[in-house]
Amino acid sequence: MSILGSLFTANTALDAFSNSINVAGDNIANLNTVGFKTSRLEFADLLPTVSGDIESGNGVQLDDVSKPFQQGVFETTTNVTDLGVEGNGFFVVKDANTGTSYYTRAGQFHLDSTGTLINDSGLRLQGSAGDITLGNSLTSPAQATTSLALSLNLESSSATPAAGFPAGPDASPGAWSAGSNYSSVTTVYDAQGTSHDLTFFFRKTAPNNWEYRVAAPRSELDASSPTSSDLRQVSAPGTLVFTPNGQLDPTASTVTDLSGLNWINGAVQTISGTSLNFAGTVQYDQPSALLSASQDGFDQGAFSGFTIDGQGVITGKFSNGTTRALGAITLANFVNVDDLDSRGDTLFAPTAESGAAQSGAPGQGGLGNIMSGALELSTVDLAREFVSLISSQRAFQVNSRVITTADQMYTVASNLKS
Repeated sequence: MSILGSLFTANTALDAFSNSINVAGDNIANLNTVGFKTSRLEFADLLPTVSGDIESGNGVQLDDVSKPFQQGVFETTTNVTDLGVEGNGFFVVKDANTGTSYYTRAGQFHLDSTGTLINDSGLRLQGSAGDITLGNSLTSPAQATTSLALSLNLESSSATPAAGFPAGPDASPGAWSAGSNYSSVTTVYDAQGTSHDLTFFFRKTAPNNWEYRVAAPRSELDASSPTSSDLRQVSAPGTLVFTPNGQLDPTASTVTDLSGLNWINGAVQTISGTSLNFAGTVQYDQPSALLSASQDGFDQGAFSGFTIDGQGVITGKFSNGTTRALGAITLANFVNVDDLDSRGDTLFAPTAESGAAQSGAPGQGGLGNIMSGALELSTVDLAREFVSLISSQRAFQVNSRVITTADQMYTVASNLKS
């Protein structure tokens, strides 16, 4: 190799190790960048020169800068929209202006003014139905009570009251109580989400036999009596029959419909006898008491928050205690993730080498699960990057000495005299 060739060979090394220092510096700079993947250089030698039996190298070149996709460690947060992917896959984000999709492991998302999940660059997180928009005025509609379940203990030693149930449909609470051994109030909802109290009155009529009536406030059923304190019967008489050991005998009992619920707000409601359940009701020699009560109605609920599970399903929570699925996050993967094209901001775009994006639901088809309240940290190994930085610096220094030496030799050669 000529002296001039040595200069050019050393120059290729300076270029290569300058890039190596640059990559190491970039890795170190992104030590705390969420979702960042470490870059790695790959060098290759240049085609050597062959002169007779002598083969001399022509230097080095930067062959590739790859990003080996390794799982980063997770940092837990208190923000439900901080997301991490445990396993394979990328979040899909879209530029609303250009319609271009990008792929990222950085899961720092938040809701914008329209309730759309976006990242810090304003790119919209994609789900199974496109943009994930929760909105700012989500409500859960009211649902009328259609089924009611009561479980009670009716005291077996109770005596039949001297007074009977009122003869007419309307009577004072005192008159209803005088004809009963025990009463219990439960709340139901009409189709408009208005709550109403129903009072169940239980009267022992014979050993192991009880009669019950259901009454509602007359003021909520009769617009002509807005100040009335009377209670109006809203069902036909029902009976509860017990076995000698205190267990309810459903076949001998008669459970009637609640069909007189014509509320003054215009809502009409019926709870059929088949949907009125006294299962678990017993007759023991203990004070009468309501053991449990449940019904399927509720008022209108305001949006109070949401959760995101491992499969990416976003479930809204409402003030009335109901929940509803609001959307589902999708993930994407590639045949060769190492050849994705880096676009900055921890975003990637597919290339011919990476293959097209293959989208699907988290936890299926080889895709990882989503972790809510967690962020995947950078995969930069600080100690390794410092070793690489020092090694590249030393290599740069050595090759610069090659240039100095070649220059000195060139000077000596140019000063030779015949």
